[in-house]
Amino acid sequence: MSLDKATAGVPPMEQRRTVAWPPIPEGVQVAIVFLPVLLTLLFVAVFAVDLPIADQWEVVPAVMHMESGHLQWSDIYRQHNEAVMPVSMAVTLLLAKVTHYDVNAEAFVAFGCLTVGLVVLFAFFRRVQRTVPIPTLAFLPISTIFLGWRGHEGILWGAGLYINLGLMFLLLTIWAALRATESPRFVGLAMVMAVLATFSFGSGLVAWPIGLAVLLFPTQGRRSPLLLLLWTAAAVASTATYFHGYAIHRVPWPTGSGFVLAHPVMAAQYALVYTGSALGATPRADAWINVVLILLFLPAAWSVVRNAEFRKALLPFAAALAFLVLTVPPILLGRLGLGVDQPYYASRYAAMAALGPVTIYMFLLALACRTVAWRKGLAIGLVVLVVGIVGGYAEGLVYAWLDHPKKAACRQVLRDYRSLEDSYLTCFYPDFEVGRRLAFWLDEYHLGVFRGQSGAPKAKR
Repeated sequence: MSLDKATAGVPPMEQRRTVAWPPIPEGVQVAIVFLPVLLTLLFVAVFAVDLPIADQWEVVPAVMHMESGHLQWSDIYRQHNEAVMPVSMAVTLLLAKVTHYDVNAEAFVAFGCLTVGLVVLFAFFRRVQRTVPIPTLAFLPISTIFLGWRGHEGILWGAGLYINLGLMFLLLTIWAALRATESPRFVGLAMVMAVLATFSFGSGLVAWPIGLAVLLFPTQGRRSPLLLLLWTAAAVASTATYFHGYAIHRVPWPTGSGFVLAHPVMAAQYALVYTGSALGATPRADAWINVVLILLFLPAAWSVVRNAEFRKALLPFAAALAFLVLTVPPILLGRLGLGVDQPYYASRYAAMAALGPVTIYMFLLALACRTVAWRKGLAIGLVVLVVGIVGGYAEGLVYAWLDHPKKAACRQVLRDYRSLEDSYLTCFYPDFEVGRRLAFWLDEYHLGVFRGQSGAPKAKR
């Protein structure tokens, strides 16, 4: 019997492979990929504690000035460590006024900023979908990483507000700059977003070179010299304003280029932990996961660079990755002396670090949808990402589970500060004398944990 007769009526292999599960409606896919928003919102609602932590106490004097009617511009426009952040300070003071300084409100707004940032990343993802046939469900790893509980400080502490706010404006700058290359009416919006990013967090100045790069390599049409000139002028003006009266921030640990150059291995380890800190249950796991992802990314990036269609589609993700890379040198200069594990435990920066694995995943995904050879690379990348995501969520959950009762007990100490010995007060502020004074100020105006008390503020009696 001939082969043709023997196989008569049997569908070809290609056709048999297309017999799959029924397609999932687009609306259902969108709901699934944004499910981490609800999960992380629940995480914040359960584990956030209404207690000022660390840098949040520095806002209290400005809140007191606002409540007493003596708020000055210097309370808003002032340098915090290395950064000038009047936008973040203004948002914080507005929240304090509306909520009587409920710091949980800051945590929810910080979470809201991450959610807006995730929506912007989804817009970038949609741009890639117009070029490559990627199902919407493929966005799920991005939302899972970006809203990961590994960044527990950034979503449970109000102190993470300025980072998440600035990151949101940075991503909006990239989006608006992309639109400006298609329609000049968006250039004003892009500049406004860049200014807001500049004065929201320490890495905000990077918005200007990132935006300039997007305008230099437009995805549609030709670059506009006038647009580039306007952008450059705005960048120069914003940078000059930022550094007017700027003071070098002094710290007790070793810093500077000399220290970084003298410890190259340590600097490389720090950079690996920092750029990968959105994943993994330990700093060591974080670094190794990042190494594997980088090894996958390098050939993927080369393949993307050689393909004009991929370059245009993936440009916004490349810009987001460029932002993360550009933040490495300044943070090395200022933080390397704290040890290579410091960026992992300072988890409020995890959302920024998430832009690394998110971009690597998108490069691998786009290539795998077009080239069979890259499917193995995507499979390896997904396995590594799953390990990192599970480890990161587990670390964040354990941290929150153990830390929540401690913070709740410390909140009670703050409420009872008048009747407790000085040693107890160090749980919410390292210097008990300063801590007692700050607690007294909040008590005087019925703010924070003292809000809702009857009677007028004592300072006005």
